[in-house]
Amino acid sequence: MKAEYRVLGPLEVLLDGSPVVVPAGRGRVLLATLLLRANEFVSVDELVERVWDGAPPAPDRAHKSLHMVVNRLRHALGAANCVRTVSGGYSAEVEPDQLDLTRFRALVEQGAFRDALDLWRGSVLADVASEALHRDDVPLLLEEHVVALEHRIDQDLARDTDVLVPELRSLIKKYPLRETFWAQLMLALQRSNQQAEALAVYEEVRRHLADELGVDPGQRLRDAHQQVLSGEVSHDDVPRQLPAGIPHFVGREQELARLDELVRARPGQPVLISAINGIGGVGKTALAVQWAHRQAERFPDGQLYVNLRGFDTQVEPVDPLSAARDFLVALGVPSGEVPASEDALIAAYRSALAQRRMLLLLDNARDADQVRPLLPGGAANLVLITSRNRLSGLIAREGAQPVGLDVLDEDQAVGLLTGRIGAARVRAEPEAVSRLVTRCAGLPLALSIVAARAAYGDSLTALADELDQERLEALDIDDPTTGIRAVFSWSLRSVGETAVRVFVLLGLHPGSDASAAAVASLAGLPVAQTRRALNDLIAGSLVHVTAPGRYGWHDLLRDYAAERAAELPADVRDAAVRRMFDHYLHTAHACWQQLQFNIPPLVTAPPAPGVLLEPVADADAAWVRFRAEHRALLSALERAKELGEDGFVWQLAFVMHGYLSREGYLTEALAGHRAGLAAAERLGDFDAQSLMHRRIAAVLISANEFALSEVHLREAIRCAQPGGNVVAEAHLRRGLAFTYEKQGRLADALAVLAEVHPRMEGHGDSYELGRHLAALGRAHNNVGDGVRALELCLLAAEKFAETGFNGQDEGPAGNLETLGDIYLGLGRHAEAVESYEQAVDVWRTMRGGTNTADGLVLLAKALIVVGENARARECLSEAWQTMAEAPDSEYFQEDVDRIKELLASIEGVEDVPR
Repeated sequence: MKAEYRVLGPLEVLLDGSPVVVPAGRGRVLLATLLLRANEFVSVDELVERVWDGAPPAPDRAHKSLHMVVNRLRHALGAANCVRTVSGGYSAEVEPDQLDLTRFRALVEQGAFRDALDLWRGSVLADVASEALHRDDVPLLLEEHVVALEHRIDQDLARDTDVLVPELRSLIKKYPLRETFWAQLMLALQRSNQQAEALAVYEEVRRHLADELGVDPGQRLRDAHQQVLSGEVSHDDVPRQLPAGIPHFVGREQELARLDELVRARPGQPVLISAINGIGGVGKTALAVQWAHRQAERFPDGQLYVNLRGFDTQVEPVDPLSAARDFLVALGVPSGEVPASEDALIAAYRSALAQRRMLLLLDNARDADQVRPLLPGGAANLVLITSRNRLSGLIAREGAQPVGLDVLDEDQAVGLLTGRIGAARVRAEPEAVSRLVTRCAGLPLALSIVAARAAYGDSLTALADELDQERLEALDIDDPTTGIRAVFSWSLRSVGETAVRVFVLLGLHPGSDASAAAVASLAGLPVAQTRRALNDLIAGSLVHVTAPGRYGWHDLLRDYAAERAAELPADVRDAAVRRMFDHYLHTAHACWQQLQFNIPPLVTAPPAPGVLLEPVADADAAWVRFRAEHRALLSALERAKELGEDGFVWQLAFVMHGYLSREGYLTEALAGHRAGLAAAERLGDFDAQSLMHRRIAAVLISANEFALSEVHLREAIRCAQPGGNVVAEAHLRRGLAFTYEKQGRLADALAVLAEVHPRMEGHGDSYELGRHLAALGRAHNNVGDGVRALELCLLAAEKFAETGFNGQDEGPAGNLETLGDIYLGLGRHAEAVESYEQAVDVWRTMRGGTNTADGLVLLAKALIVVGENARARECLSEAWQTMAEAPDSEYFQEDVDRIKELLASIEGVEDVPR
């Protein structure tokens, strides 16, 4: 296993290429500090000063507190741990090729400046909150970056100077006192035959230096001047989500001017351009992206982008709450801390944007209702919206400004082709160009596909003749969305047979993008052959890359692919869909198994022949895979529901629960589980019904809907009883006991667990027995029987210890918290503190944001009892930070108020010795 560490951008740790989650807060500061001085000794005192940002804990607690931070960091890094203890301090032991900073410096020393700069991924350590680090260490790294950039430009000055001029103009705006960039700009202008402009640059910098510093130009500038005569860095983690600009963008001058005018006409107000509206494929997104890039510098806090899929015929439009949740994560809110309730989520989203200056591009909106929740407050944000609809509701109520977009006229269409294939070829065959433009009906998507074909070198006349022979509704050009079928069909002739097969089968895929492995499974092809086919389709502008290893397609192209797929024999379609479903189900199942402990496999049947499955190495890899695939998985679930694939529906819904619930996708989880329950009922499968009732109840518990969750848990128990599965029944009774406890029905909670105890006692599954004993112990403690509770919970801990727990289940963490409660009630304070500390560590491993916060509150209460108020304040502050992301949420507000009360109770109280 190989670990990699990255500090030239956000802090990252990779293990065999998969991200390792580095804990936020002090652990992140500690790791960054050690990596910046890799393989060097750093003393405990220096680390304490850095980790607590100049406000360290009391001297008698400092070393122990740092030790806790180190232990948590080591635990989180696991096999990627590089932190080593040295007498009086610590060090990060890494090999030269493991750290990007080391590789950067080695490449600079070799003169490979471009390769060195390619290692930089954004703002240095922007996700590490430390004033000292950004004051003392980061500026030195940025200076190294700028020096390497100067050397790289010196090398490039001998090559293509035209492309350097705009880059250097941008750099002198960013570094106005950096004389090297001014000198390089002068030389680039001179070598681009702009001598007068180069001399004007010299006069500009000469005046600037005199006004700002009272000095004359330095030697580098004077030398550049002679050659011509003779022949604010942000450390914020700023989201930059705008798609790349469209190459060879042409035309749309009136529309761009209209957008510029709207901004000028509404100073200090949020500008809603809704919609840049027009038919599919007319270039709405291209125009919005082009203009947004022009405006990006006006918005220093970054840009947010979402494709709302408003007119996608294969998947449901994106839920605006889901988009808001993803935006919050992009703005730096940990996914586990995003509010669960709808009102709290939108409140947190708008609060996050209220103090920022951001540009939002809401692409492909279906209607005003889909957009309205995503509109930010404040006057500093700009919102671009594209849609095939006019969104009249936004125009009437929110004052949005419409910008209509029509197909390109003949001159603009010719300009697009000229930009893509060159003026010489267009001038050489004007009659063919006219025919191509006419057949494409001015639609940019169709013209881009024609240009992709032309790029292979065929004569334009031959291409026009080919297209004229296409008869699939080719003459129906009054509606370009219909006539474009001819262009699509014609374009497919330019790709290989395998690529055609892959394209047509993509019409069966329900999502908007897919991994190479998913496409390979759909087509029943080896992945290497699939990648070659996808590259062929990319070259023909029929498919595009959405992210590394993922591929997407325009919705009109998918509609066309679906039409072609409908012509396939039924057995071919059915086999492809089965392979696709098996790929997604087995992938999700493998991820689920990594995120759970002590569970038997749910999916036991092998996948269909031709299904490609990629290994899921560990919990981190599972998390990454779920994040990449979860929308495709939900789309597959919807498609399976339409096709009556009930077994697939309930199994996929079940295995997605852990990810969706921990990440806060409660709406999606509840919808999927209800679909799964309906599928299980149609199958008459009582075990499946019980499992789905369990999942629904779990989501409702997260939403504090305890009465309704009780209904589903009782149904789950009823369905489980015919199978006689006592472990499943015990699990359900634990859920029922928890709902009773939350409603204050403590005696009922004990009774519902005691009823199953005779059948669970002595059960051979140590882990499940441990979970039952832990819950029963908690119920005894809640009714005041601390002695019996301690006996049961210690026995539960013994059972857990027998199983090799992997840190991916709440059972041991909950038992540790209960032990803390019991010890605290018995006056055994030190043991209580230790139990709570261990529980928090387990919650962190599980990425349980609110669970961790609850554990920190319990730990703080114990620390207050023993007089360690400073540590208690630290715990409460972290818990408050986690909970306070949704200040208006009733659910979280109770927790925030409780934390406030605890903090107030110890405010100003000095620590007392034990």
